[in-house]
Amino acid sequence: MRIPRMRFPTFGPTLYGLALVMVVLGVATPFLPIIVKVQLINFLLFVGLAYALNFMTGLTGYVSFGHAIFMGIGAYALGGGIDRLGFPPLLGVILGAGLGAAFAVGIGLVTLRFRGVYFAITTLVLFLAAKNIVPEISQLGGGVGIFMNLGFQPLAEFYTIWTIVVLEIGLTYWVTHGRLGYGLRAIKSDEDAAKTVGVNASRLKLTVFGISGMFAGATGAVYAWTLSAVLPDTGFDITYSLRMLAMIIIGGAGTLLGPFLGAIIVYVPYNYFQTVQSLLGLQLAVIGALVLLIALFIPTGIVGTIRRHVPILRRYIE
Repeated sequence: MRIPRMRFPTFGPTLYGLALVMVVLGVATPFLPIIVKVQLINFLLFVGLAYALNFMTGLTGYVSFGHAIFMGIGAYALGGGIDRLGFPPLLGVILGAGLGAAFAVGIGLVTLRFRGVYFAITTLVLFLAAKNIVPEISQLGGGVGIFMNLGFQPLAEFYTIWTIVVLEIGLTYWVTHGRLGYGLRAIKSDEDAAKTVGVNASRLKLTVFGISGMFAGATGAVYAWTLSAVLPDTGFDITYSLRMLAMIIIGGAGTLLGPFLGAIIVYVPYNYFQTVQSLLGLQLAVIGALVLLIALFIPTGIVGTIRRHVPILRRYIE
Protein backbone atom coordinates (compact mmCIF):
# COMPACT_ATOMS: atom_id res chain seq x y z
CA MET A 1 0.00 0.00 0.00
CA ARG A 2 1.40 3.31 -1.05
CA ILE A 3 1.28 6.01 1.59
CA PRO A 4 0.52 9.40 0.03
CA ARG A 5 3.01 12.14 0.71
CA MET A 6 1.95 14.91 3.03
CA ARG A 7 1.88 18.17 1.15
CA PHE A 8 2.45 21.40 2.95
CA PRO A 9 1.09 24.68 1.64
CA THR A 10 3.61 26.74 -0.29
CA PHE A 11 3.90 30.46 0.16
CA GLY A 12 5.76 33.11 -1.77
CA PRO A 13 9.36 34.11 -0.98
CA THR A 14 8.19 37.53 0.19
CA LEU A 15 6.03 36.05 2.92
CA TYR A 16 8.82 33.71 4.00
CA GLY A 17 11.25 36.62 4.09
CA LEU A 18 8.95 38.82 6.18
CA ALA A 19 8.23 35.89 8.48
CA LEU A 20 11.96 35.33 8.97
CA VAL A 21 12.52 39.01 9.80
CA MET A 22 9.69 38.99 12.33
CA VAL A 23 10.92 35.76 13.94
CA VAL A 24 14.43 37.16 14.28
CA LEU A 25 13.07 40.34 15.86
CA GLY A 26 10.86 38.35 18.19
CA VAL A 27 13.69 36.13 19.38
CA ALA A 28 16.46 38.74 19.59
CA THR A 29 14.65 41.69 21.16
CA PRO A 30 14.73 40.51 24.83
CA PHE A 31 18.54 40.49 24.64
CA LEU A 32 18.92 43.94 23.09
CA PRO A 33 19.67 47.19 24.97
CA ILE A 34 16.72 49.25 26.16
CA ILE A 35 17.32 52.01 23.61
CA VAL A 36 17.19 49.48 20.77
CA LYS A 37 13.97 47.98 22.16
CA VAL A 38 12.38 51.44 22.15
CA GLN A 39 13.51 52.07 18.58
CA LEU A 40 12.07 48.73 17.45
CA ILE A 41 8.75 49.47 19.14
CA ASN A 42 8.54 52.85 17.40
CA PHE A 43 9.52 51.30 14.08
CA LEU A 44 6.87 48.58 14.35
CA LEU A 45 4.29 51.25 15.15
CA PHE A 46 5.10 52.77 11.75
CA VAL A 47 4.88 49.33 10.12
CA GLY A 48 1.54 48.63 11.79
CA LEU A 49 0.08 51.91 10.56
CA ALA A 50 1.39 51.34 7.04
CA TYR A 51 -0.23 47.91 6.75
CA ALA A 52 -3.44 49.24 8.31
CA LEU A 53 -3.87 51.88 5.61
CA ASN A 54 -2.69 49.47 2.91
CA PHE A 55 -5.83 47.40 3.45
CA MET A 56 -7.96 50.33 2.38
CA THR A 57 -5.96 52.66 0.16
CA GLY A 58 -3.54 50.08 -1.20
CA LEU A 59 -6.11 47.44 -2.12
CA THR A 60 -9.05 49.58 -3.24
CA GLY A 61 -7.43 52.83 -4.33
CA TYR A 62 -9.60 54.88 -1.96
CA VAL A 63 -7.26 57.48 -0.45
CA SER A 64 -7.98 58.26 3.21
CA PHE A 65 -6.49 61.53 4.48
CA GLY A 66 -8.11 61.13 7.89
CA HIS A 67 -7.12 57.60 8.76
CA ALA A 68 -5.44 58.77 11.95
CA ILE A 69 -8.96 59.13 13.37
CA PHE A 70 -8.95 55.38 14.05
CA MET A 71 -5.54 55.67 15.65
CA GLY A 72 -6.98 58.32 17.97
CA ILE A 73 -10.03 56.18 18.72
CA GLY A 74 -7.76 53.30 19.69
CA ALA A 75 -5.63 55.54 21.89
CA TYR A 76 -8.65 56.92 23.76
CA ALA A 77 -10.13 53.42 24.05
CA LEU A 78 -7.00 52.25 25.84
CA GLY A 79 -6.88 55.35 28.03
CA GLY A 80 -10.56 55.18 28.91
CA GLY A 81 -10.44 51.44 29.50
CA ILE A 82 -7.51 51.75 31.92
CA ASP A 83 -8.57 54.98 33.63
CA ARG A 84 -12.33 54.36 33.90
CA LEU A 85 -12.72 50.58 33.82
CA GLY A 86 -9.43 49.38 35.28
CA PHE A 87 -8.52 47.31 32.22
CA PRO A 88 -5.02 45.91 31.84
CA PRO A 89 -3.17 47.43 28.82
CA LEU A 90 -3.57 44.36 26.63
CA LEU A 91 -7.34 44.38 27.07
CA GLY A 92 -7.26 48.10 26.29
CA VAL A 93 -5.51 47.32 22.99
CA ILE A 94 -8.20 44.77 22.14
CA LEU A 95 -10.85 47.37 22.99
CA GLY A 96 -9.07 49.86 20.74
CA ALA A 97 -9.09 47.36 17.88
CA GLY A 98 -12.78 46.63 18.37
CA LEU A 99 -13.80 50.28 18.52
CA GLY A 100 -11.56 51.11 15.56
CA ALA A 101 -13.34 48.47 13.49
CA ALA A 102 -16.79 49.52 14.71
CA PHE A 103 -16.22 53.19 13.94
CA ALA A 104 -14.70 52.33 10.56
CA VAL A 105 -17.78 50.32 9.60
CA GLY A 106 -20.07 53.09 10.83
CA ILE A 107 -18.14 55.79 9.01
CA GLY A 108 -17.73 53.61 5.94
CA LEU A 109 -21.47 53.12 5.56
CA VAL A 110 -21.66 56.83 4.74
CA THR A 111 -18.28 57.84 3.32
CA LEU A 112 -17.81 54.87 0.99
CA ARG A 113 -20.72 56.15 -1.07
CA PHE A 114 -18.26 58.77 -2.32
CA ARG A 115 -15.34 58.15 -4.63
CA GLY A 116 -12.01 59.72 -5.46
CA VAL A 117 -11.30 63.17 -4.09
CA TYR A 118 -14.76 63.37 -2.48
CA PHE A 119 -13.98 60.34 -0.29
CA ALA A 120 -10.56 61.75 0.59
CA ILE A 121 -11.99 65.13 1.59
CA THR A 122 -14.77 63.51 3.62
CA THR A 123 -12.29 61.48 5.67
CA LEU A 124 -10.21 64.59 6.31
CA VAL A 125 -13.27 66.57 7.44
CA LEU A 126 -14.30 63.78 9.82
CA PHE A 127 -10.80 63.68 11.28
CA LEU A 128 -10.78 67.45 11.87
CA ALA A 129 -14.22 67.23 13.45
CA ALA A 130 -13.09 64.49 15.84
CA LYS A 131 -9.93 66.41 16.69
CA ASN A 132 -12.03 69.38 17.82
CA ILE A 133 -14.89 67.46 19.46
CA VAL A 134 -12.96 64.98 21.62
CA PRO A 135 -11.13 67.63 23.73
CA GLU A 136 -14.56 68.98 24.72
CA ILE A 137 -15.68 65.65 26.22
CA SER A 138 -14.93 65.74 29.95
CA GLN A 139 -15.23 61.95 30.30
CA LEU A 140 -12.22 61.64 27.98
CA GLY A 141 -10.10 64.07 29.95
CA GLY A 142 -11.18 67.20 28.11
CA GLY A 143 -8.35 69.29 26.76
CA VAL A 144 -5.93 67.78 29.29
CA GLY A 145 -6.22 64.19 28.12
CA ILE A 146 -5.79 60.98 30.09
CA PHE A 147 -2.64 60.11 32.02
CA MET A 148 -1.95 56.48 32.91
CA ASN A 149 0.59 55.29 35.44
CA LEU A 150 1.63 52.19 33.50
CA GLY A 151 5.36 52.30 34.09
CA PHE A 152 7.93 51.25 31.51
CA GLN A 153 7.00 47.92 29.92
CA PRO A 154 9.14 47.64 26.77
CA LEU A 155 8.81 43.88 26.22
CA ALA A 156 5.04 43.85 26.72
CA GLU A 157 4.69 46.80 24.33
CA PHE A 158 7.06 45.23 21.81
CA TYR A 159 5.37 41.83 21.67
CA THR A 160 1.94 43.44 21.43
CA ILE A 161 2.81 45.54 18.39
CA TRP A 162 4.88 42.64 17.03
CA THR A 163 1.79 40.43 17.15
CA ILE A 164 -0.30 43.11 15.44
CA VAL A 165 2.21 43.40 12.58
CA VAL A 166 2.43 39.62 12.18
CA LEU A 167 -1.36 39.42 11.93
CA GLU A 168 -1.39 42.26 9.38
CA ILE A 169 1.23 40.57 7.20
CA GLY A 170 -0.58 37.23 7.32
CA LEU A 171 -3.98 38.78 6.61
CA THR A 172 -2.57 40.90 3.76
CA TYR A 173 -1.20 37.74 2.13
CA TRP A 174 -4.47 35.88 2.63
CA VAL A 175 -6.56 38.72 1.23
CA THR A 176 -4.36 39.39 -1.80
CA HIS A 177 -4.14 35.70 -2.72
CA GLY A 178 -7.80 34.82 -2.27
CA ARG A 179 -11.13 35.58 -3.90
CA LEU A 180 -11.39 38.74 -1.84
CA GLY A 181 -8.22 40.03 -3.46
CA TYR A 182 -9.55 39.46 -6.99
CA GLY A 183 -12.63 41.49 -6.15
CA LEU A 184 -10.60 44.30 -4.61
CA ARG A 185 -8.27 44.48 -7.61
CA ALA A 186 -11.31 44.70 -9.87
CA ILE A 187 -12.68 47.58 -7.77
CA LYS A 188 -9.33 49.38 -7.86
CA SER A 189 -9.06 48.96 -11.61
CA ASP A 190 -12.67 49.89 -12.55
CA GLU A 191 -15.37 49.80 -9.89
CA ASP A 192 -18.29 50.16 -12.32
CA ALA A 193 -17.00 47.33 -14.49
CA ALA A 194 -16.46 45.18 -11.39
CA LYS A 195 -20.09 45.64 -10.40
CA THR A 196 -21.30 44.55 -13.83
CA VAL A 197 -19.54 41.19 -13.46
CA GLY A 198 -21.05 40.50 -10.05
CA VAL A 199 -18.54 41.96 -7.59
CA ASN A 200 -20.29 43.24 -4.45
CA ALA A 201 -18.19 46.40 -4.27
CA SER A 202 -20.01 47.94 -1.31
CA ARG A 203 -19.54 44.89 0.89
CA LEU A 204 -15.88 44.40 -0.05
CA LYS A 205 -15.00 48.05 0.54
CA LEU A 206 -16.76 48.06 3.89
CA THR A 207 -14.99 44.84 4.91
CA VAL A 208 -11.48 46.12 4.21
CA PHE A 209 -12.33 49.52 5.71
CA GLY A 210 -13.36 47.74 8.91
CA ILE A 211 -10.15 45.68 8.89
CA SER A 212 -8.11 48.81 8.26
CA GLY A 213 -9.81 50.67 11.13
CA MET A 214 -9.31 47.71 13.44
CA PHE A 215 -5.54 47.57 12.95
CA ALA A 216 -5.18 51.36 13.05
CA GLY A 217 -7.11 51.37 16.34
CA ALA A 218 -4.96 48.61 17.81
CA THR A 219 -1.76 50.39 16.76
CA GLY A 220 -3.01 53.68 18.18
CA ALA A 221 -3.70 51.94 21.48
CA VAL A 222 -0.14 50.59 21.64
CA TYR A 223 1.16 54.07 20.83
CA ALA A 224 -0.77 55.50 23.79
CA TRP A 225 0.59 52.65 25.92
CA THR A 226 4.17 53.63 25.05
CA LEU A 227 3.45 57.22 26.09
CA SER A 228 1.46 56.17 29.17
CA ALA A 229 -0.86 59.02 28.24
CA VAL A 230 -3.50 60.05 25.72
CA LEU A 231 -3.28 63.69 24.70
CA PRO A 232 -5.55 65.46 22.19
CA ASP A 233 -2.58 66.57 20.10
CA THR A 234 -0.95 63.14 19.96
CA GLY A 235 -4.18 61.15 19.89
CA PHE A 236 -5.41 62.96 16.79
CA ASP A 237 -2.32 63.96 14.84
CA ILE A 238 -2.88 64.61 11.12
CA THR A 239 0.78 63.98 10.39
CA TYR A 240 0.24 60.29 11.10
CA SER A 241 -2.25 60.12 8.24
CA LEU A 242 0.37 61.70 5.99
CA ARG A 243 3.06 59.28 7.17
CA MET A 244 0.78 56.31 6.50
CA LEU A 245 0.17 57.52 2.95
CA ALA A 246 3.86 58.24 2.44
CA MET A 247 4.87 54.75 3.53
CA ILE A 248 2.56 52.87 1.16
CA ILE A 249 3.19 55.26 -1.75
CA ILE A 250 6.96 54.89 -1.40
CA GLY A 251 6.97 51.15 -0.76
CA GLY A 252 4.20 50.20 -3.15
CA ALA A 253 0.47 50.43 -2.48
CA GLY A 254 -1.43 47.17 -2.41
CA THR A 255 1.68 44.99 -2.18
CA LEU A 256 2.82 42.66 0.60
CA LEU A 257 6.36 43.98 0.99
CA GLY A 258 5.63 47.64 0.16
CA PRO A 259 4.31 48.83 3.55
CA PHE A 260 7.24 47.24 5.41
CA LEU A 261 9.79 48.70 3.00
CA GLY A 262 8.06 52.09 3.04
CA ALA A 263 8.06 52.10 6.84
CA ILE A 264 11.84 51.61 6.87
CA ILE A 265 12.40 54.41 4.36
CA VAL A 266 10.15 56.84 6.24
CA TYR A 267 11.11 55.90 9.80
CA VAL A 268 14.90 56.04 9.46
CA PRO A 269 15.18 59.70 8.31
CA TYR A 270 12.26 60.73 10.50
CA ASN A 271 13.96 59.31 13.58
CA TYR A 272 17.38 60.64 12.59
CA PHE A 273 16.12 64.19 12.04
CA GLN A 274 14.61 64.19 15.53
CA THR A 275 18.05 63.57 17.04
CA VAL A 276 19.82 66.39 15.17
CA GLN A 277 19.01 69.86 16.49
CA SER A 278 19.66 71.64 13.19
CA LEU A 279 17.34 69.28 11.32
CA LEU A 280 14.36 69.37 13.68
CA GLY A 281 11.13 70.10 11.83
CA LEU A 282 12.51 69.13 8.42
CA GLN A 283 11.52 65.46 8.53
CA LEU A 284 8.05 65.94 7.07
CA ALA A 285 9.41 68.21 4.33
CA VAL A 286 11.96 65.57 3.32
CA ILE A 287 9.36 62.79 3.39
CA GLY A 288 6.99 64.97 1.35
CA ALA A 289 9.66 65.64 -1.25
CA LEU A 290 10.43 61.92 -1.45
CA VAL A 291 6.73 61.10 -1.94
CA LEU A 292 6.54 63.71 -4.70
CA LEU A 293 9.51 62.20 -6.52
CA ILE A 294 8.09 58.69 -6.17
CA ALA A 295 4.69 59.82 -7.45
CA LEU A 296 6.25 61.57 -10.45
CA PHE A 297 8.80 58.98 -11.55
CA ILE A 298 7.74 55.61 -10.09
CA PRO A 299 4.02 55.97 -9.27
CA THR A 300 3.63 52.28 -8.45
CA GLY A 301 6.20 52.56 -5.64
CA ILE A 302 9.45 50.67 -5.24
CA VAL A 303 7.94 47.18 -5.19
CA GLY A 304 5.53 47.89 -8.04
CA THR A 305 8.28 49.35 -10.18
CA ILE A 306 10.60 46.39 -9.59
CA ARG A 307 7.82 43.95 -10.48
CA ARG A 308 7.03 45.91 -13.63
CA HIS A 309 10.51 46.43 -15.01
CA VAL A 310 12.35 43.33 -13.72
CA PRO A 311 10.13 40.39 -14.72
CA ILE A 312 12.52 37.79 -13.30
CA LEU A 313 11.87 39.15 -9.78
CA ARG A 314 8.07 39.03 -9.98
CA ARG A 315 7.91 35.57 -8.45
CA TYR A 316 10.15 36.65 -5.55
CA ILE A 317 8.78 40.09 -4.69
CA GLU A 318 5.13 40.88 -4.15
